[in-house]
Amino acid sequence: MKTWFNSLSPRERSLVIIAAIASLLLLFWLLLVKPLYDNHKRLNKIIQSQQKTLKIMQKQSVQIKQLEQQNSKPVVSNNRDPQQLIERSLQTWRLKSSLERMQSQGSNGVRLILKNANADRVMRFLYELENKDALIISDMVINNAKKEAGFADVRLTIKKSDK
Repeated sequence: MKTWFNSLSPRERSLVIIAAIASLLLLFWLLLVKPLYDNHKRLNKIIQSQQKTLKIMQKQSVQIKQLEQQNSKPVVSNNRDPQQLIERSLQTWRLKSSLERMQSQGSNGVRLILKNANADRVMRFLYELENKDALIISDMVINNAKKEAGFADVRLTIKKSDK
């Protein structure tokens, strides 16, 4: 290769050197710089898209917080009989079959005994009574001894709130 290069005229040597440098620069550009540049452009587009999404989510977060504040007050159902509300919730959460006893305690309270009730449904039932129906759980005993996982015996007293 060296003999071939030396056999060239000075003008041809300079052309070969310029072509070699140009080829190296082109390879450098195609193999290193252009992929990095393209990746940079792609990542910038992703960042811009994510920033737009973030702004939208921040606006929605503010709206959600406002709606939560507006709806945080429970729907007061003091004009309805607590026993009717409890029966409706028991039916909704499919706990009627677990109901062993429901005993009225005056006009504003009910005593319940649930046997072998699904614990998840009981918790949802209680949440609904407190937050939707504005009833108060005054006494509660949960016993899961000798029960299958996720089931328990529950005794509780539910009263109308004073609101």
